Amino acid sequence: MKKAIKYSMILCVVSWIYAAIMIFGVGIINPADNPMMYTIFASSYMLLPMICAIVMQIIACKKTHVRVSLRETGLLRFKIKPSWLVAWILPIVIVLLTIFVNSLLPNCEFNTDVSSLIPVDQVPEEQKEMLGMMMNPTFLIVTTIISGLFAGATINALFAFGEEYGWRNYLVDALREKKFVFASIFIGVVWGIWHFPLILLGHNYPQHSVAGVFMMVIFCVLASFVELYFVLKAKSVYPAAIFHGTINAVAGLNVLLIKGGNDLINGASGLSGFIVMAIVIAIIYVFDRFVLKDNIFSKTIEEVLDNGER
Repeated sequence: MKKAIKYSMILCVVSWIYAAIMIFGVGIINPADNPMMYTIFASSYMLLPMICAIVMQIIACKKTHVRVSLRETGLLRFKIKPSWLVAWILPIVIVLLTIFVNSLLPNCEFNTDVSSLIPVDQVPEEQKEMLGMMMNPTFLIVTTIISGLFAGATINALFAFGEEYGWRNYLVDALREKKFVFASIFIGVVWGIWHFPLILLGHNYPQHSVAGVFMMVIFCVLASFVELYFVLKAKSVYPAAIFHGTINAVAGLNVLLIKGGNDLINGASGLSGFIVMAIVIAIIYVFDRFVLKDNIFSKTIEEVLDNGER
């Protein structure tokens, strides 16, 4: 537990100092003013959990004079299992269900005229017909899902791995003696708090940046249950990176397909998403306990990882 707390504190301090340098030194105050620079900042920020974890692993090796492989947890095993596929497809289901739930909430409705989001008067006449086809909700959903699945398993997963190496590799190993529920909550809280500089800049919650910090913690705790489950089922961190990368790739659909509401209600990181994620966790729990009978929710991390192949 001390190892987990130490890593969490060091990572947050290092990350927040880096964020302060980028915000107050470089001048990244409003992402809309310089989106390219903000993208570079946010992408590099995602790599810090991995960098800190590797540095701490190297320091621990030198202190103990014991040569320890970075693969010692066993969670870096690249052996594809069915749970990888489920972790890849599930974000699509979550986002589509979130849009449905979102449309049922007060002052929210499904946006059937996506083209209204585009300033048509600025589009050349010869491109309006093509634009109309591209802005068809069905076309938009299908193309976003296809591109999102590709990005989620490639470039997005690569950057998400920078986070997941820390959250669901290093921290999972540091919490081996803890039960699944405790580890999910602990990792989720740290993960959510770690995001706070980005949230204050307007990431995810541009209308409610302060309240968004607390909302992000809730979202990360819920997502942590799902991701940690797939990590333990596959005994590999990669399904978490794929899940993380894919949900990042397709979450923007909600912005296009829902009218009304606000960023505290809309999307996977809003109330709509919380409802769907809670339902998904409940389904996973029931399926795990009564169908698979693995009972991962009631076991310690070590009991799950030491059961069978490592």
